[in-house]
Amino acid sequence: MKRRATFVFVAYNNRNYLKTARRIIEVYKEHKHDDVPDTFIVEKIFPKFNIHISYRQWMNIKGMVIPKQETTNQLSLFN
Repeated sequence: MKRRATFVFVAYNNRNYLKTARRIIEVYKEHKHDDVPDTFIVEKIFPKFNIHISYRQWMNIKGMVIPKQETTNQLSLFN
């Protein structure tokens, strides 16, 4: 029996977490239709894109408020 490596969704940097969450939501929006349940997307579609998360993790990501773009105004003050 071959074991598959699982993706553990742990981010030590908030920007990395938001970047990964944006990618997951982008894949979700591409495949979501009225007749396709979220459980099907989590179980069948996400693994095709190397996204292995639980339904609970998906609901946390889906409920997050994700900023549209990163603000770099603060960094420009120190240049």
